[in-house]
Order: sequence, then C-alpha cells, then structure tokens
Amino acid sequence: MMATARERHRPGELPWGWWLRANGAHFEDEDGRKWTSVRDAFWRGELGLPDTYALREQLEFLLRVLLSVDMAECGESERRFDLFRGNPVFRTFYMCWLGTVGLLQRGSTDDLSPEGRSVLMMLIATRDPEWEDLPIADVMAAAVAASRDASDRDREQALQNFERAIGLRRHVFARETVGQSHAITLTSMASGSPARMPVRRVTWSLAFDDQSVRDNLFAWIAARVDNWDHWGRMAYSKGGDAFTQHLLGLVVASRSPQT
Repeated sequence: MMATARERHRPGELPWGWWLRANGAHFEDEDGRKWTSVRDAFWRGELGLPDTYALREQLEFLLRVLLSVDMAECGESERRFDLFRGNPVFRTFYMCWLGTVGLLQRGSTDDLSPEGRSVLMMLIATRDPEWEDLPIADVMAAAVAASRDASDRDREQALQNFERAIGLRRHVFARETVGQSHAITLTSMASGSPARMPVRRVTWSLAFDDQSVRDNLFAWIAARVDNWDHWGRMAYSKGGDAFTQHLLGLVVASRSPQT
C-alpha cells in the first residue's frame, strides 16, 4: 500500500502541514477533516487543543519560544526573563509541555527536535506580518487580553469608555503599562500661587505584576470618581505613602461585612 504524504513526512526538512490540501476556503488533511488554516490544523488537529480567542497570540508566543531555543546566542537567563517574565514555574511547565508534544529533543530544554524545526518553519511561513516587530511584552499582553472571557472583555471596554469620558480633571487616576509592570497613577495639576503655568505631576503610583489585579483596583477607584479630588489633594499635600495607607483602609472597609 502506497504511503500517504503525511507518512512520507520527514520532520525538519519541510514545514509542518505541507501535506494539507487547499479546498475552497478550507484545508483538508488526509483523514478528510477540514480546517480554517494550517495553523488551525496544527492547534486543534495536531495538538488537540480547543479553539480560543487567543489562537494568534498563543501561536506567536510559541514561535518566539521556538526561535529562542533555536538561537544559540540567546542565553538561558535571557529566555527565562524575556519570554517568561522571570517566572521559573511558568517556564519549566511550558518547556516540559514542548518536550511532551515532541517539539524538543527528548530530555532537552535547549534543542529543537526535527518535528519542532518543521513546526518553527510553518509558524514563520504563516506568520501575520503585524506581529513581527512587536516586543514580547506586547505579545504577552495581547495573549492575556484575548484569553479573557466575555465578562472580562466587557469590563475592559467599560473601563476604556470611562477613561475617555472623565475629561479634563484636576486630579486623574489612570492605568499605565511600563515594560512588564502594570500601574495605576494619580496625576494632579497645581493651581494658584506660586504656580503660573499649570502642569500635571504624578503624585502617587502603585505598580502590579498582574494586569487583572491592577484593573480590579482601578475599577474600584473608578466607581468612586466623586472622591478623586479629595484623594488627589490628600496625596498632593500628605504624600504618596499616606494616601496608600488611606486607600488600603478604604478597600478593606468596603469589603468588610456590615455590623
């Protein structure tokens, strides 16, 4: 019996999925299954993973990891920090998963298998050009955002609408992202003597490693916009540490049961 194209596949020589056949708007594999793209066939058919809003983001991250493994000049500590935000648990699990699905040489964390090289070739060939120049921090942020469920996406849209609607205020809380840090800042505009030219100054900030935690606190602050001027004057006059203590007390009190 003649071997099928997939059975004749010699990993490492051609991109993964070269045996798929384009048929109209779909790609067919040799079992007759239809896929929307080569990447879809790899994600759902080969890896057996469920469809997700974050498919593009997850595959871009996989591409970055496979490229880093393939680049001899990229050191282990650099990969760990840049790709996995310095999280050893995340990195260890992800690399073990790559080995389990056959993309790394058996027992190795720094050497692609022939199949891993074919997958790398496919991901490069099918890459969306808009991802090419994005730093890894933006890729991670996009993956997190795309992975949120409907309620999280609705909340993000509501927060963005709120941020656009607050207008010019003397004291403004805002969400900011600097590198891999997610922060809430409070800027205040000085007025009166001796200020002749009003400029905004950051009077308080609080940084988080987790974007969702930052957004939870910002949503709590946004719901109390009527207090912003009072809080802004407090941070401006008493300092950021005093305001942090005051804010922490308010958050705890708001979540305490009524007595």
